[in-house]
Amino acid sequence: MAAIVVGIFGMTPGAVGAQCTGSVCIDVHTDPLTGKVIIDATKIIPGSTPAPVAKPKPVKKPVPKVAPKPTVKRTVNPTPRPYVRHVPYVYHPPKPKPAKTIAQPAVAAVNLADQISQLLPLRNIYVQPAQGAVASIPTYFWTDTNSIFNTATTILGVGVGVTLNPSFTWNFGDGSLITVTEPGAPLPDKTVAHTYTRAGRYTVTLTVSWLGSWVAGGYSYPVVGGAIVQNYSTLVTVLPAPTKFGN
Repeated sequence: MAAIVVGIFGMTPGAVGAQCTGSVCIDVHTDPLTGKVIIDATKIIPGSTPAPVAKPKPVKKPVPKVAPKPTVKRTVNPTPRPYVRHVPYVYHPPKPKPAKTIAQPAVAAVNLADQISQLLPLRNIYVQPAQGAVASIPTYFWTDTNSIFNTATTILGVGVGVTLNPSFTWNFGDGSLITVTEPGAPLPDKTVAHTYTRAGRYTVTLTVSWLGSWVAGGYSYPVVGGAIVQNYSTLVTVLPAPTKFGN
């Protein structure tokens, strides 16, 4: 698995996914299957150049054929030529040709990549009264899950902060459910309360969904990849309501 110049300038705000400048790209996303927040960073080393594109070879044009010149016959001169003394031949070695310079290929751009992942902690759910709920009397629920998740790190020289906010969906096992933004707490807090109408045993489930944003270089971006979902459950025994006797 998700971007800012190591000086953190020139980022384009408002884009979704990876955010890049000429040096670093950062991407922050979730992995719902593993419950992790993943920060990816890639940096292109300054001074490197992409490999050159090969130029096409020139096409040689065909040389037109020229008709051969007619042969001219020479008449032999019967008069002998006078003797001429020849100068002795002096050997001159050929001059060495300059060595050809071989062009070195350009160095391809080099990428540095890093990844940081953090797993959201698992928590518990609690019920009050702890010894058993009673029909027709409110039962209170809460979780020790944090009401916000914050993490900050530095990756490839860039500071990145991630903030996730949860939503809590409670299913009380009797067909009733509520969704809140706070984890709840024991009395006197009454954020998550439910009154059962009948005695019995009920499986209570809590679904926590995390979504949020990340910041770098003074700009904020949404964390993509989908919500991280955590599920918890507990068994609640509901006792019959107390019997009232009249006069």
